[in-house]
Amino acid sequence: MRHNSASIPFFALLLFSVLPATVAAQDENQDSDANVDAGADVITQEPNVFDRDALAYNAEILDELLTSSAKEMITTQKFVAAAGIAGGSILLGLSAWRLFEDPPGSQYSRGLGVMFMTLGMADLTAGVFAATRIVHERRRQERWEKARKNGITDVELAHFEGELQASYETRQSERLLVRWVALTHALAGVLVLAFTPIPDSAGGADRASGYVVGAVFFAVGFATFGVTFRKAPSEKAWEEYNTRKRPMPGHEFSWGVAPSISRRGAGLSFGGTF
Repeated sequence: MRHNSASIPFFALLLFSVLPATVAAQDENQDSDANVDAGADVITQEPNVFDRDALAYNAEILDELLTSSAKEMITTQKFVAAAGIAGGSILLGLSAWRLFEDPPGSQYSRGLGVMFMTLGMADLTAGVFAATRIVHERRRQERWEKARKNGITDVELAHFEGELQASYETRQSERLLVRWVALTHALAGVLVLAFTPIPDSAGGADRASGYVVGAVFFAVGFATFGVTFRKAPSEKAWEEYNTRKRPMPGHEFSWGVAPSISRRGAGLSFGGTF
């Protein structure tokens, strides 16, 4: 009996010694759970580093520019074809008049005929080529419409961006070529005007026709030379697209700011991508 009565205080002391530790552990667990709950209630909105609508926005701009540039280029091609065929035919007619006149003309007259034939064949060939050629912009527009119908992707968008840039560079080279051809025509007109009064054997009609033809050559050539400084539709489309387009992921640096809200306060979060 003494042994049992003595053991009661011992277990009582043991209980009182363990109880505070258990209570403390429970308090710590409750505090930890509260922190977890508080953290779970934090509402954070991730910054929109790249506009998710950038692809659709750029596709709309590219669709507008590709369509307009294709229409303008087709119209320009028709004008070039008509001008080349008409001008070449007129020059070949003048050449035949100078080379096959009866009686045979002077060396000056035959020289004019050879010059008219050379320039006329060049203009006629260029006009026929422009009339029968399917411009790149038309084929590109057909492929673009098909891609848009199936759903454009970022890879396809980059592909058509590259095509538009290639057209930009090609049209620049073509304008430079036409510029030199126009300068050649203007120089031919100057030569005709300069050499018309020289030969003594030339009659009044020859001199008058020489002045008229020389003036026409110079005026048309110089006017065409000035027009070549005007940018082609594809050139203007590429420059406008670079001005209006939005940055795409992986292409340019972009950053964003978004609010961050919780029970303990509010703040801002930043994000950026290089």
